[in-house]
Amino acid sequence: MADIDTLPKQNPEIVPDHSILDCMNPATGEIIEKIPATTVEEIERKIITAREASHAWCRLTLRQRAKVMKKAQKALVARMDEIVEIVLDETGKTDFDGVIEMLTTLEIMRFNRKMAPRVLAPEVRPLGLLVKNKRGTVHYRPYGVVGAISPWNYPLIQPSILVVPALLAGNGVVLKPSEFTPLTALKMKEVYDDAGVPEGIFQVVIGAGDVGKTLVESQETDIIAFTGSVGVGRKIAVSCAEQLKPVILELGGKDPLIILKDANLKRAAGAAVWSGFHNAGQTCISVERVYVEEYVADEFIRLVNEMTQSIMAGHNRDSSDYGSMTTVPQFEKVKAQIEDAREKGAQIFSGEYSPSTGGHFLPPTVVTDADDTMAIMQQETFGPVIAISRVKDEEDAVEQANSMNFGLNASIFTRDKKKGRRLASRIQAGNIVINDVETNYLCVDVPFGGIKQSGIGRLHGIEGLRSFTQIQSIVEDRFGLKKELWWFPVSNGTKKLFRSLIKLLYG
Repeated sequence: MADIDTLPKQNPEIVPDHSILDCMNPATGEIIEKIPATTVEEIERKIITAREASHAWCRLTLRQRAKVMKKAQKALVARMDEIVEIVLDETGKTDFDGVIEMLTTLEIMRFNRKMAPRVLAPEVRPLGLLVKNKRGTVHYRPYGVVGAISPWNYPLIQPSILVVPALLAGNGVVLKPSEFTPLTALKMKEVYDDAGVPEGIFQVVIGAGDVGKTLVESQETDIIAFTGSVGVGRKIAVSCAEQLKPVILELGGKDPLIILKDANLKRAAGAAVWSGFHNAGQTCISVERVYVEEYVADEFIRLVNEMTQSIMAGHNRDSSDYGSMTTVPQFEKVKAQIEDAREKGAQIFSGEYSPSTGGHFLPPTVVTDADDTMAIMQQETFGPVIAISRVKDEEDAVEQANSMNFGLNASIFTRDKKKGRRLASRIQAGNIVINDVETNYLCVDVPFGGIKQSGIGRLHGIEGLRSFTQIQSIVEDRFGLKKELWWFPVSNGTKKLFRSLIKLLYG
């Protein structure tokens, strides 16, 4: 993930030039396009433009904003093939991974535009026993300008889950996509603009970490929403804390999968293989740590290895199950983790792959006999690798699952649903799936987010929509009496009345 820090002070002759971005296809190594980075002056100008546009945008009714978003949704469908092609070129995904990304994005748009008029509308709240002569309402007001920073692994989904609810809530949005995948974000803005999203309300800025830093530190952004690594998220949180600026953070994960001895092992193995390998393992909620009860461990590992043999990674977008990894640093990190595990005694099983010249391809890899001395069990992997560890029983499994500072997603497989729910209540993660993996992200009605070092705040669900609003309460007098009982002067009779009311109502 891009760092928001400025470049280190080095010899100017060897500092990379970030004024031009080379947009590269990671599967082929070919440069797709060269585009200029956004300057500091342009960033500030775009933020101001979004703020000015938000004044008229937030005065539209929620239903009017939802209608605009529906047009944008239909425009994405109409241009699906064009957009998916850009996603594939920038990320190295297979065609089906691109289609799934489009599907998830459209579901995010559908839910948010349908729900916004209901959940962001003013609410009348019942008031206490002593203030029945008052009327209380809760209102959800836009912040103003949202600074959104999204990662490279899902260049259409990840911006959408920030941009769509933020716009529907009445904000202007300035999006900074990853420097590895800017073309998808620019195409997204083009589609939105053509669909009738008002001019200026949605802006895109392009560049590396210094561009994100400018967006975070600008006095003109009112809230920052970031998806990415823990390290960068921590720096953003510190910067926003110094400004007393609210922040939403969806950060890293090291997601555990618990397999109990009564689980449907074939389904559990299939889930592990799909979650570990789809999108080349570059999913924040993909299964990375598998804890399987010793009693069924051998059979589970046999099924996983057998299924892995049928997985094909490669350049062919139509026939491969997954494609290239997207960035060189991540590619090298995953290779190093596998080698570290091998050196420390793990067994390594790899499936088939057909590497392409210049691409960052890794075969589907299963690591067994993994333990806590290995980097692959301690650090986020973000690659096509499943690490399996044997545990004594469910207590041991829960303890191991909770042993890290990450707490994003977790999965449990057991035929006993009551047991599954009971264990879920003990797992330290923001999101739990029972007898399935990752489907919760497509269930956009429920909130999504991490605990511990995996994040602050929630996206998806009504909580996600309201995350981009400031809550304002209004209490108004209903009858216009001459004075309230507690106003000066307070008579002895009033004092006695209040003592009696305390005993009657609360005693």
